[in-house]
Amino acid sequence: MRSISLVFGLALLLPPISPAQAAAQLPGTDVFILRSAEQLQSPHIVTYRVFEWTQTRGRWIFPDVGYYDTGYGRDQIWFTGAGLDMLHARRFDWSQEIYFSQEAGPESTNKRALWVWPVLDTRIGTRLSSQIAAYPVIPLDAAQRWGADVDRAKLEWSFHAHWLVGAGYSGGICSTRTWQSNPFATVTRKTHAGNFELWLQRIDGGAQVQLRYVLVKNRE
Repeated sequence: MRSISLVFGLALLLPPISPAQAAAQLPGTDVFILRSAEQLQSPHIVTYRVFEWTQTRGRWIFPDVGYYDTGYGRDQIWFTGAGLDMLHARRFDWSQEIYFSQEAGPESTNKRALWVWPVLDTRIGTRLSSQIAAYPVIPLDAAQRWGADVDRAKLEWSFHAHWLVGAGYSGGICSTRTWQSNPFATVTRKTHAGNFELWLQRIDGGAQVQLRYVLVKNRE
């Protein structure tokens, strides 16, 4: 909890990104994503960690590689994918990727799966926006079962050029085969060094705080 609060506190001191920079459209980008979550109730364990690196070339998204774990690495998922910017309009964007995932770690059961992963962004007026990322889990071996996951479905309001607040929903079918719902509230700070997004989220048995960081770096 202290580490997440410290990182988000430092983000408040970073210089904001300018509108001209935000609007710049260059042929290729590198996207770096870091995520971590910590349980609010004692013993304040880290519930998951993610690192992902993606390259875009025009409309193509490739390569896209990442790592996810729970339980401090005891259960890991390594994934790689590729995709395409399917639609880019004034008020709507749709990107589509397909990922291959492989489970590892001392508590794994060697699950393998495909994720068919769309991301839908909608701009509602000048200050309101929404984003949905929901996908099916298609098994590639006997250990993996069919599933579905809503990584995020959120609505955000830009009350300042560099600040957003919002609320959303995430959920999915877990190993118990029951649907888990995890609503959240979020605040985002946009800076030169990337976007820092803080979630306060309900989880089974309590709540957690998430820090989600995204850096989009244009390539020459």
